[in-house]
Amino acid sequence: MIRCFLAVSLPEDLKEILREIQGRLAAETSGVRWVRPEGFHLTLKFFGNIPEEKLPALVRAAERVLQEFRPFELVLEGLGFFPESGPPRVVWVGLSGELEPLLEMERRLSRAFAKLGFPPEKRPFHPHITLGRVKDGRRSRELRARAAEIRVPPGRFRLDHLTFYQSKLHPEGALYSVLKEVPLGNA
Repeated sequence: MIRCFLAVSLPEDLKEILREIQGRLAAETSGVRWVRPEGFHLTLKFFGNIPEEKLPALVRAAERVLQEFRPFELVLEGLGFFPESGPPRVVWVGLSGELEPLLEMERRLSRAFAKLGFPPEKRPFHPHITLGRVKDGRRSRELRARAAEIRVPPGRFRLDHLTFYQSKLHPEGALYSVLKEVPLGNA
């Protein structure tokens, strides 16, 4: 069995921007488990624990869908929280740019994976990059106030492939390793 997900990997310059934002937030707040910079990504589908022999079918399904898409650009934009109000559980950076191809890609991938026995998410897809998970909400007001003061630099990147990752859980957080990269059409 492997714990697996499909995601958009991020270039190193964007990871550095996100790391700097984390540092600015962490300086004023506690009680947040911050994602390590090598773990920054945009999840499109979390499969959970699957038999390793199912991976090739998932890769083929993704290849078929991605051939219909050309590379496009996304941009970092704004800090946010899940949930939007009340004590936050997740701190994230949002995305802008060419969102329509991303949203359509996620819809098509979701349908393709559903045919293989992986049902779509119940919650609507909200493109974001998780910065941290709030473990202690006692300072959530300070965290929200600090986030409101931070301007996210408009880091741009070209989405030209998706990556299947394996996730291994450890006490210090999940460690990710690349299983397979799948290019978009004409990438």
